[in-house]
Amino acid sequence: MTLPALIQNNKETELTTRAKKTYSEINQAIKLYEAKSGTPGDIRGLFEAKNGTPDSGQLAEDFAKYFSGAKVCKAKTDKGCSQFFYSIEYATPFVDSEGNYTADSSNNPKIILKDGAVLGIFQYNYCGEVRTSNKYDEYGRPLTNPDGSPQTLTWSTACAYIYFDTNGLKRPNKYGMDAFQLKVMPEKLIFGDTRTGGESLKSLLTYGKLKYTNYKVGDKMEF
Repeated sequence: MTLPALIQNNKETELTTRAKKTYSEINQAIKLYEAKSGTPGDIRGLFEAKNGTPDSGQLAEDFAKYFSGAKVCKAKTDKGCSQFFYSIEYATPFVDSEGNYTADSSNNPKIILKDGAVLGIFQYNYCGEVRTSNKYDEYGRPLTNPDGSPQTLTWSTACAYIYFDTNGLKRPNKYGMDAFQLKVMPEKLIFGDTRTGGESLKSLLTYGKLKYTNYKVGDKMEF
């Protein structure tokens, strides 16, 4: 094995180890909440917006109680918190309105764990509400049935989402490598979408392999 390949292999080994550790800690925190509240299989009480009014900062404070020694940064302007509000590159290329590769510049409240891992928290208005929407193809065109009626998709809304950066301020700060997103449903956590590292996390936990695409933020996409 060549030296560059060996360095890359060691780097990915470190990333996968940290990802598994942080993912495990998040799930342990969920279990602690379930045990304390006496609601196994139901995490709605922790993550749903109270009276339909989301408060991500309050949710971060409430969730942080289930991590030993965690620090909460509700906003970039909080003392000692500015460095934890940084951009994260997507796992797969995503372009802005001008066709330039872009990154996720999240200003959501943060939970900083003892080992330096950073969790971002965002709370939705609704939790587990069943909705129906039309289906579209990859180009945004509506899909129809043979009789001409629109094809529909029924889905349940998430209560919140959590993204976690396993090594915090250290690079690469990229979904699918050291950052991953989880959606919080009323009864459990599920993987986020491909762009925010969901497929990579699933692959990591199943096969021990990360999945991501290398590209440079700011470059223009070539069609």
